[in-house]
Amino acid sequence: MGQYQQLVDELGVNVRTIEALRNMAILNAFYMDDFKKAIEILQTAIEAGKQEKNFVDKCKLDLGDIYLLQGEPWEATLVYSQVEKSQKDDLLGYEAKLRNAKLHYFKGEFELAKAVLDILKKATSREIANDANELSLLIMDNTGLDSTESAMKAYSSVELLLFQNKKFEAIDSLKNLYKKYENHSLSDEIIWLTAKTYIKLDSNKQAMEHLKLLYSKFGHDIYGDDALFAMAKLNQEKLNDKDQAMKMYQELMEKYPGSIFVAESRKRFRILRGDVIN
Repeated sequence: MGQYQQLVDELGVNVRTIEALRNMAILNAFYMDDFKKAIEILQTAIEAGKQEKNFVDKCKLDLGDIYLLQGEPWEATLVYSQVEKSQKDDLLGYEAKLRNAKLHYFKGEFELAKAVLDILKKATSREIANDANELSLLIMDNTGLDSTESAMKAYSSVELLLFQNKKFEAIDSLKNLYKKYENHSLSDEIIWLTAKTYIKLDSNKQAMEHLKLLYSKFGHDIYGDDALFAMAKLNQEKLNDKDQAMKMYQELMEKYPGSIFVAESRKRFRILRGDVIN
């Protein structure tokens, strides 16, 4: 933060310092929870860089995220939509569309979200298309099972809490969700999200417990290799259990030969075994 401020102090607010201003705004919003300051800095950056269309639109996407962080979804969708219009067939336009779709999802507007996501599946960027596909599948698999869609609404509101960095609140909500919907099609998603959140909190024991639960209940399913790879990594990187990590990498390679984690598992296994890797 200090370096960016120093740069702006030395060179003033102009086209040469707009990126520094944008970075300062992001740090204030996402790491210091100072939304007011972040919005002020972004508005200064937008004004200074108003000749640079792409820069302004990137700032508007940040602005939308900050509105969402502080619980103002209407303001967020307003700026996302401005970028959608301004960058109609460009990458930033697709990015804005994806954020609007996620916003609908957070608010429990699943049909609206899915309609936008289905357009984005054909997006030019593979990353955006993949994200859209993943979220679209999640909605498709877990809605229409009960007319109120209450489980899915509760789950998507937890994802909003996580976006807003409210990890402890999210964990509490996930615990309650699992109790209530243990037999729902969402239960594997709930366990997986709980495990990932514990990993982010560095609560490695709790993360491992949830990964084991996920693996024992859904090892045959879509999250089998994800759970096994996450457990192996946790043993290797956080719990210093080298033997257990090796065992799990080996199990993954044998049990899920088509998994996207096979190459990485093989590499990690060989390093742990002490092979010389070129």
